[in-house]
Amino acid sequence: MTLRRAFKTALLCGLLCWAGAGARAQQFDIGSGGLPTITGATGGTVTGSADVTQNLVVNVNFGDVSPINTSNVVRVVVPVSIRSTGPYQVTVTAAGLFDPNPQAVQRTDIGFGARNLRQLGNKARDCNRGTHLFRTPFDNDPAASLAFDAQGRAAYPATLASLSTPVVILSGPELTKGNSITKKEPDNGYVFDAVFVIKPQFFAAGNFNVTLTFNIAPGPNVQC
Repeated sequence: MTLRRAFKTALLCGLLCWAGAGARAQQFDIGSGGLPTITGATGGTVTGSADVTQNLVVNVNFGDVSPINTSNVVRVVVPVSIRSTGPYQVTVTAAGLFDPNPQAVQRTDIGFGARNLRQLGNKARDCNRGTHLFRTPFDNDPAASLAFDAQGRAAYPATLASLSTPVVILSGPELTKGNSITKKEPDNGYVFDAVFVIKPQFFAAGNFNVTLTFNIAPGPNVQC
């Protein structure tokens, strides 16, 4: 788990994403959807597996997000693979500690969204795409939805503050052909992008440590 220390002139941000399968493991699976990426960063990094047959374990360092970083935003895209032989739903929850100083980085300073569902390959079940639903307010790219509140602080439709309890971000019909999932395969499911954004600006010194958990489980009875 990566610890982030924030300063007025230099900010390091740590974010750990990991995933677990939901109930009835032979029917539901979640994992890496490919190599995560980071843009707009000064000294930032993101690590994770590019192999879609591996578990989802991603570490993010947003780098310097003080005004020294002249990028409009630092944006991290984490592809997530999902597989199911029945109707499913994906939930996310964020747990961790943020600095008590409200001028330090808080949950509301990190925008979160989910988008861009696509097939992994020919073992994916080809249902009507309209039956797969990204839930509001997560159905956006926070980099494109950035606004400012009355205090001039960056604001987004959804943030890590929206994930204090498990929240459904995506649901739909079966994702995988066949009656069971014996293992992660490179072509037997779908991938979507989880997007995290923070805008470089002045923050008070402070620390945070946060873990995001992605989970897939049986969802509403949506037919293919």
